[in-house]
Amino acid sequence: MIAYFIKVVAFQLLFLVAYDLFLKKETFFNWNRIYLICSSLISFALPFIKLESFQNAVPQEYVILLPEIVLTPEVAVAPIEPVWNWFLIIGITVSSILFIYKISELLRLRFKGRFVKRTNYTVILIPKSTVAFSIFRYVFIGDDIHESKLEDILLHELVHVREKHSLDLLYFELLRILCWFNPLVYIYQKRISELHEYIADAAIVQDKNKSDYYEKLLAEVFQTQQFSFTNQFFKHSLIKKRIIMLTKQKSREILKLKYLVLVPVLILSLLYTSCEETTIADTEDNTETVDKEEKTALLKDLLRELNKLNATLEGNQILSEEQYKEQSETLEKIAALISEQDEEFAVNFSKAKSYEEYVKARKLGIAEKSDYTKVEQEAVAFSVIDQAPVFPGCENEGTQKEIKKCSSQNVARHVNMEFDTKLAEGLGLTGVNKIFAQFVIDENGDIAGVNARAPHPALKTETERVIRTLPKFSPGMKDGKAVSVKYVLPIVFKIQE
Repeated sequence: MIAYFIKVVAFQLLFLVAYDLFLKKETFFNWNRIYLICSSLISFALPFIKLESFQNAVPQEYVILLPEIVLTPEVAVAPIEPVWNWFLIIGITVSSILFIYKISELLRLRFKGRFVKRTNYTVILIPKSTVAFSIFRYVFIGDDIHESKLEDILLHELVHVREKHSLDLLYFELLRILCWFNPLVYIYQKRISELHEYIADAAIVQDKNKSDYYEKLLAEVFQTQQFSFTNQFFKHSLIKKRIIMLTKQKSREILKLKYLVLVPVLILSLLYTSCEETTIADTEDNTETVDKEEKTALLKDLLRELNKLNATLEGNQILSEEQYKEQSETLEKIAALISEQDEEFAVNFSKAKSYEEYVKARKLGIAEKSDYTKVEQEAVAFSVIDQAPVFPGCENEGTQKEIKKCSSQNVARHVNMEFDTKLAEGLGLTGVNKIFAQFVIDENGDIAGVNARAPHPALKTETERVIRTLPKFSPGMKDGKAVSVKYVLPIVFKIQE
């Protein structure tokens, strides 16, 4: 939610900058009114709009392996989102109370005054006052205002009534409540208030002498009841701007082309929303941007290096600690390069252990065997199968790409929900801890051959437990037959200080 509101504020800032630079000084008041209202609304919708054509036109960021899952222990850092939610609710509550107070003050004035009903509006005369403002069909006028000024004031306020300017102000008032933290909402409301006065003034001077009208504005100083959602005739901060606009020459029609500035602003906004976070988890689509031959050559070099290190295992020799460390680093490099196309280079990560454990196992002649060995031999490389295994519920997603994406997302969601992040307590781990989980979805769709490589035995055990809880898949298919398919899933366990 925080990221969403940041985008909304950014888009509103972009629209307001365009307004102040190109449109604010023009006399197309009604056009500007439409621009302000629509741009504020569009800002809330833009973060949800993603155009595929823009995604295809811009180079995208790609990932290898299945999508990486990031786990953050609950004990490591206080959750930001819930705190923000409470902060947001408290702000909305306070803003709502202030709004209710304004309404109560307005009602107090309403019942204090004397009603004079007309055909399409009602005048409320406020005793011992010089206020002058309107809201919806009600025009509030202080009975201390001189009769010579009443006609101009009433005509001015009736323009607000006729143009339904109160709806604009009420809309921005509601935005101030819901988005009280956004300073741009207040600027929007200020800009729309100015436009309302310009529109009303422009309507009045069509039938009256301009000089006489703005001289009256300068000659009188009225007290004003400050309601941000009412149209006020004599608002001191606006009088100078109103007089400038009254004396300004009407803008030429051709200058309406300035509104085309909205086009590049919208394009920039859509370009941003469409192309952010365009990480693709489906590595079968990566061949256009990744030089597969170069990657394959690198993998083969790493495997040759690994085979040289493992050659001593054929005899009674034991790798030195330095050799074993080199072997582990090579395994990590290989893991970082594994993709769905290169699954034949998959490594059995379960063989990785501390050097002490390795030496003990070699001396005792223990060869770690498991059911995984048999399953691995029967498994088919992901790139040569006709249909990938399907997570339950993803069968009707459409294309193979969409089905695989759905399956990957559901695996990630399952791991996030099932993994016990409280394990961070007492393990003595800090920073980023990388875990590699390897498993097979066999010809029956069951999870088999689960192995994990982790910096701590507890994380390894928990990872294997979570992977085994994955539901039964629809098995992968090759030449019309169900086959076993291997997967490698990277998990990042972040422990923040």
